[in-house]
Amino acid sequence: MCLDIPVEGVGSRSLKSVLVGGLTGGLLNRKRGGLLAVQALSDLNFTINKGERVALLGHNGAGKSTLLRLLSDVYTPTHGRIRRFGKVAPLINKSFWVDTDLSGHHAARAQYLLNCNTMVGFNDFLNELVSFTELADFINLPIRTYSDGMKTRLQFGLLTAFRHDALALDEGMGTGDQWFLSKARKRLALFLGEVGTLILASHSRDLLSQFCTRGLVLQHGRLVFDGPLDEAFANYQERFSNS
Repeated sequence: MCLDIPVEGVGSRSLKSVLVGGLTGGLLNRKRGGLLAVQALSDLNFTINKGERVALLGHNGAGKSTLLRLLSDVYTPTHGRIRRFGKVAPLINKSFWVDTDLSGHHAARAQYLLNCNTMVGFNDFLNELVSFTELADFINLPIRTYSDGMKTRLQFGLLTAFRHDALALDEGMGTGDQWFLSKARKRLALFLGEVGTLILASHSRDLLSQFCTRGLVLQHGRLVFDGPLDEAFANYQERFSNS
């Protein structure tokens, strides 16, 4: 399985190489018709079984977030295919999945109706969401007025309020937010009791050790190790300790 991402309008080829390498860690190639594309992920072949808790390890730009997008159907493979048995819910960036002119209240209504097919019980759900996210009256303001941290809280609160077959989570989206590092982790621990499968990208060994038992190590968009988490940590340390 591979993923190529076209690169357009960046400027010179050397500048494209710098930008693309920093963002994805992939290799820049010229495709048919002269189009430049980055090989963001290449030669991936693995299986994640239902109920597994998988850590994604790798240097910045190794392709971890890109792989999460691929697994959650945000991206489609350029070559090969993914077979899914169930939906993978993504929590992988700070961008929102609804019109940000809507209020947090309206986003909550939409998600509740989508998941429950009824509005019965919504008021209790909203009260719990506001309490958890600590958004208070901001829940009635447009999402575009929220800080990144507030968007993260709302996204995380809505996503973990409902059961999912699998969750793709990039912990980097909560970096620097003390609320995410403490309160959200407690909720994640409870949520994982109901979630079937977790794929978690993080640089935190403590967080990965708390929730995962298997590790995938990525390097420049390629899978270089797949095995028990302790062995994955050792492999990652050996590869990148001097980099």
